[in-house]
Amino acid sequence: MVAAGLRWRTVVAALAVAPLLAACGGAAGGGAGGEVTISFAWWGSDGRATITKQAVELFERRNPGIKVNTTFAAYNAYWDKVATQTAGGNPPDVMTMDSRYLSEYGERRVLLDLNEGAGKQVSLAEINPELAATGTLNGKRYAVPWAQNTSSLVYDPAAYQAAGVDMSKPMTWEQFRAAAEKVSAANGFNRRGVTDFGILDSALEIWLRQNGKSFYTQDGKLGFGAEDLRRFWQLASQFRTSKAGSTAEVTASHNTSPEQSPLGKKLTSAEFAYDSVYPSFEKAHGSPLMVTGYPTDNPADTGQYRRPAMFLSVSARGKAQEASAKLVHFLINDPEAGKILGTDRGLPPNLKIRAQLAAEATGTNKTVYDYEARLESQLGPAPAVPPKGAGAIQKLLQRSYEEIAFGRLSLDEAVTRFMSEAQKDLK
Repeated sequence: MVAAGLRWRTVVAALAVAPLLAACGGAAGGGAGGEVTISFAWWGSDGRATITKQAVELFERRNPGIKVNTTFAAYNAYWDKVATQTAGGNPPDVMTMDSRYLSEYGERRVLLDLNEGAGKQVSLAEINPELAATGTLNGKRYAVPWAQNTSSLVYDPAAYQAAGVDMSKPMTWEQFRAAAEKVSAANGFNRRGVTDFGILDSALEIWLRQNGKSFYTQDGKLGFGAEDLRRFWQLASQFRTSKAGSTAEVTASHNTSPEQSPLGKKLTSAEFAYDSVYPSFEKAHGSPLMVTGYPTDNPADTGQYRRPAMFLSVSARGKAQEASAKLVHFLINDPEAGKILGTDRGLPPNLKIRAQLAAEATGTNKTVYDYEARLESQLGPAPAVPPKGAGAIQKLLQRSYEEIAFGRLSLDEAVTRFMSEAQKDLK
């Protein structure tokens, strides 16, 4: 894994020089016979690449004057590459964007304001307004949601049933810890009940929301204090020390790829993840899995919300912005493209397409549609767009908690270090 500090310095350096390179333009340009070529990059697995390329090929057939060159990579490698391309004045014409990096790339004028010019052709008429608003920053629309997902617990139902645990009912955090410990014990503690969630900013965010707090404030500061973080890490540590959660060694090997995750490798029997990743977890695991909501000590608030699984953005310095915006519009609003893409990234953002596909869904796709339908009335408002530095905060959280898990820092020492370094990252 690339060191967080190195990645963050690369991103900052790239975005610092980007405005100076605006005159260079993007890679898109004219081809033979007036054809334009645009570049399109995303992160994800080989399976995601297959269906995405199918959707792009459909777009090219519908638009014979536009050629799309596609590239993809795993999440961390993707951001390293985009930072390097941006530093060279040549970011992808169309790129997938994460909420953690939206402020950084948007405020540095790397991304096109889709409220203006070529971006106006991207229709958001059939997208839930609350979801659509998540791509807006200071009145400028730097991104449009490509899919909707929400947080979940992905678990092996056979393992929990064998341990005598009923996962059909809501649980408190302590009830889930006890359940996960039973699963660990039933497997001789060789396969733990759940992957340690202390490293996950996504888990911390949901826990904070359940407790009336937020990860970030509207003005880009941390929405929680040292005591909040100490309580969250204490909770995660209770899972680990009771052997309900994974060992430090397994936790440190955690990878964003389902194939390389503890659950995917059958080192644990459950993992907190976004529901859109559930089908990939099941494929990696090789046996049926299920999804359910987060544990909560506040039955009136699950902490979950209607989340943009990822965004689509257009380069502000590409030479073929009309073609780029046309591709974005197609990927979020074309029914046939929606059918090809399925729920790999989450539910389609276009509500008409979503309703049609939900009625036809089978297998893991149906599980995701049904899960979000059950939660719909409980989903709260989306949080503010994370500030610049959110990507570094994610890695800092993971690195700091690993120090606790391995016993290299006490809980209080890790909390103090995190709060100090986080303030620097957010300046």
